[in-house]
Amino acid sequence: MTAASAPLVTTRALGIGYGSRLVARVPDLDLAPGLVWLVTGPNGSGKTTLLKTLAGLLRPLAGRIAPEPRRGAGAGVYVHSTPVLFRGTLRSNLAVTTSDAGALSAVAAEFGLTDRLDQPIHELSHGLRQRAALARAVLARPAMLLLDEPEGGLDASALHTWQSFAARVVSDRQITLVVAAHRPAGLEGLPVGTVKLTTNN
Repeated sequence: MTAASAPLVTTRALGIGYGSRLVARVPDLDLAPGLVWLVTGPNGSGKTTLLKTLAGLLRPLAGRIAPEPRRGAGAGVYVHSTPVLFRGTLRSNLAVTTSDAGALSAVAAEFGLTDRLDQPIHELSHGLRQRAALARAVLARPAMLLLDEPEGGLDASALHTWQSFAARVVSDRQITLVVAAHRPAGLEGLPVGTVKLTTNN
C-alpha cells in the first residue's frame, strides 16, 4: 500500500449508538482518500450514527477508532442532511470557519456562491443552503468530510456542483470523503468503497 492510499482512519470491532443503546456493529474499516466511502443500509441501521461517531460527536459503545476523533483543522467534519446555518449573510456563515478572505472567495467560487455572498441566509433556496453548508465545512480544512444525504433535494445546478466537488476530492486525495445515502446520486463514474450497515437485532 502506498503512502497516498494509506488509511486515514481505521475502526476495529466498533459498536455505535446513543447512551447505552447499541444501534449497530460496524464492519472493520480502513478509510483512505482516493475513494468515496458510501455508507448504506435501511432506516435505523446507524448511518447517521456512524458518521457522528467518526466525527467525534458521539462516543463509541465498543471497539476503537484510530486515531481517536478530534475537533479542528485536520480533523473530521460532519455535515447534517438539513443544513445548519446561522442568521446573517452567506459570507458571515462561511467566515465562521476561516479568517482567510482569499480562501473564502476561492471556495465560494468552487461552489457557485460568489454572487450570493452578501445575501441573507434566509433568502437562499434549499440547494444553495446545502452548498453553503458544504463550503463552510471545506473551509474548516478537514481531513475527513462526513456528509449525511448530501444529494437530497438538490436541483440540477446544485447536483452538478456536488458531482464536481466529489470528483475533485477523489482526484486530489486531500480529504477522505464519507457519504451516507439511501440512493446515491452524483457519484457515477467515481471509485466507491461501500460500508453496508444492518439493523442491530
